[in-house]
Amino acid sequence: MSIERRLLITTACLFLVIGSVLVVMVRAYATRAADEAFDRVLTASVLAIADTVGIEEGAVAVDIPYSAFAILGTSRLNRVFYRVTGPDGALVSGAPTLGLDIPAPQDASLQIHDADYRGDPVRIASVQRYRVDTVTGAGGWIGVMVAETREARQELAAQLTFNGMLPAVAIALLSGGLILVSVRSAFSPLRLIESDLRARRPSDLSRIDREVPTEVSALVAALNEFMERLGSVLDGVKRVTADAAHQLRTPLAAIQAQAEVGLEEAQDPNARRRFSRIHHNARDASLLANLLLSDATTMHRLETQEREVVDLRDALDAALKMLRAESAYARLIQSLDLVVQEEPVPVVAEPVVLREMVRNLVENAFIHAPGPTDVELSVKDGTAILRVMDHGPGIPDAAKGKIFQRFARVDASHPGTGLGLAIAKDVAVAFGGSISVADREGGGLIVQVVLPVTRGEGD
Repeated sequence: MSIERRLLITTACLFLVIGSVLVVMVRAYATRAADEAFDRVLTASVLAIADTVGIEEGAVAVDIPYSAFAILGTSRLNRVFYRVTGPDGALVSGAPTLGLDIPAPQDASLQIHDADYRGDPVRIASVQRYRVDTVTGAGGWIGVMVAETREARQELAAQLTFNGMLPAVAIALLSGGLILVSVRSAFSPLRLIESDLRARRPSDLSRIDREVPTEVSALVAALNEFMERLGSVLDGVKRVTADAAHQLRTPLAAIQAQAEVGLEEAQDPNARRRFSRIHHNARDASLLANLLLSDATTMHRLETQEREVVDLRDALDAALKMLRAESAYARLIQSLDLVVQEEPVPVVAEPVVLREMVRNLVENAFIHAPGPTDVELSVKDGTAILRVMDHGPGIPDAAKGKIFQRFARVDASHPGTGLGLAIAKDVAVAFGGSISVADREGGGLIVQVVLPVTRGEGD
């Protein structure tokens, strides 16, 4: 899991915990506020009834005013109950079982209790009033209880909770958005470094010079040091490869020449077979050395040389001149059919690397399909199209996906090194183009390279 996602999940969990605590606190406050508001009305009602009670001729008299219940009846959700008891505790009026579990006060103080009545939670206000019989002079405590259900209180508490949480939720959403933006902004340098590395060519090991925060600078410095060490190792390998290939070319050419002389002079069939095998192996080794040298040259120039506008026709001409200079291709180059448009074909590339790409494509056709070869160069829809077509056996469909891999060969018994097309693909991709293969009608293979033509040039 990414660090950014961990931070966001941690922040969300923290908001959830804080929000849960806040909901509990606001809910408790809202319930207390609703109780205080409704308790004032409830106490006003019980006091209004208590003020009307009295004792006349030994009997408790109570005249319940309409206003006592009118106050409580403002909410349609509540149900109201009351009970009035005499000095002896006998029921005078109201619900006989209301508040039986609540002890009667022994003074005139007002008390409020939570209780259950008929299975519903209720809030009960009770008060005692001492009254004296106007006739006999006897007196006693008269108890008054008024109860109401909690529906209206719960509705008010829920409304207060909602109103209290609404600003908190808005602030939380705003804070969450700001935190998200801040986290993404904090990690943007890493994303820029990632995009920079992804856009590089595999061989580009240059330093990362982008400005980064202090917290990331140590990581970038370590990455730069690692790439420098890796670049030094790869440069050493390239130098060894290039030097070895260069040093091997001369003795291999000598062995190949001596084998050709031996083939001409030898009369013994066994000796001719041996000279033929030596000649064949020397030629393959020489081809491999040339391709390794070409690969090292191509990679080095792609990394170090600036790109410029090059006429692809010139690169094709230079590549064919190089092939004509090699005696092994003297006969094949004569059978090559070249079709090139007259107008320039300008592409942004490195001249030597572009020439090596074209040379490898044509040489690959000569090696795998000795015989007439067609080369076409044209411009269409703003792209340069180079096609090398042979009349060889072609490539099975199952093998077409791997022929651009290094040292991948369709048939190990056939000549070739498996490097030519891989080098051509690296060059084509480096110059913003693509390469593909297709079967040729009537037999053979078509290798096609597409490169973008510079703006304002070509058709």
